[in-house]
Amino acid sequence: MLTEVLASPHRFFAADAAGEASGAGRCVEQSGPETRVDWDSVRRVLFVRLRSIGDTVLMTACLRALKTWRPDIEVSVVTEPLSAPILEQHPFVDHLIVAGSSTVSRAGLILSLRRGRYDLAFNMHGGGTAAIVTALSGAGTTAGYKGLGKSWLLKMRAPAPDIILGRRKIHSVEQQLALLSWAGVPFPDKPKLELVVSEQARSSMRERMSAMSESLLDSGFALIAPAAAAESKQWSAASFAAVARRLKDRWNLPGVVVAGPGQEAIAREVAETAGQGSYALTGISLKELIALSEMTRIFVGNDSGPMHIAAALDRPIAAVFASSNPTVWRPWTHAPCRIVQSPEIARIKLEEVTDAVDELLTRS
Repeated sequence: MLTEVLASPHRFFAADAAGEASGAGRCVEQSGPETRVDWDSVRRVLFVRLRSIGDTVLMTACLRALKTWRPDIEVSVVTEPLSAPILEQHPFVDHLIVAGSSTVSRAGLILSLRRGRYDLAFNMHGGGTAAIVTALSGAGTTAGYKGLGKSWLLKMRAPAPDIILGRRKIHSVEQQLALLSWAGVPFPDKPKLELVVSEQARSSMRERMSAMSESLLDSGFALIAPAAAAESKQWSAASFAAVARRLKDRWNLPGVVVAGPGQEAIAREVAETAGQGSYALTGISLKELIALSEMTRIFVGNDSGPMHIAAALDRPIAAVFASSNPTVWRPWTHAPCRIVQSPEIARIKLEEVTDAVDELLTRS
């Protein structure tokens, strides 16, 4: 991921050295005021943002920054099926382009992009595939961070975000905004994420919640997300179950436990171990997860896509962190938030998380 590479400056500058050498004549490496794009001539902008749900949520701050500055610009985003629902009917996205994974679909994607006649295309992802898509988009100017995979294919390459912003501690949201800032988009005073809650998804979730327990919508509930993309980032099911019991016993707050496709077993294990007052809710869409997150009184979970969704909706968050760097990946939110971290996730104590939950609910 882009932010994982940017979090390590040495890795950032060392990446793709062979490409640097072979493509030296194809790009413009700029670091001063001359980097500014001629925005008077820009009418269509393309963002290439592949893969992660969390990264896609965090990128919405860039969409907001550009559209609030220049609402006349037509914004298109290339994404993949997993994350596409985040940007459907988004107020700052004029055209959403969903990329398939096959060679044929990628070829069709490139042809479609070239017909779009974009003035400027940003590579918002650190992988080589995104750089290739950006470079082949046919945009008049292509831009991304120097040193990332195949970045030598791009016409303009930005220095590291710590150079652009003049500081070392930088969140993923700021890293992505720094690229736009380098290109001339004003850096917002208060960067904010933006998610759309579908009325259809909201209605669907209300029906599902009422079917599980008629009191859930009246008394409120805690949203518990015990799954994670990697085992090293996943606190134990037994620990989450104990948190769910605490929420019910002390706060009379039922727990709704969610997990994505292929992770349903952990949601059921947490709910069953927690006992009465906890409910496993699986098989929901990403739009339904967004609607459910909007309804919750508190989110409890690992560093994950659902955590970033809850943050974007300004819900109180108790987040369990291990290998991830909170400086880069902490919830970007205006709501109360507590992070509990240990280098090894198994070493995080139950009382550390329950104390965080108690503090957040007391404050709210």
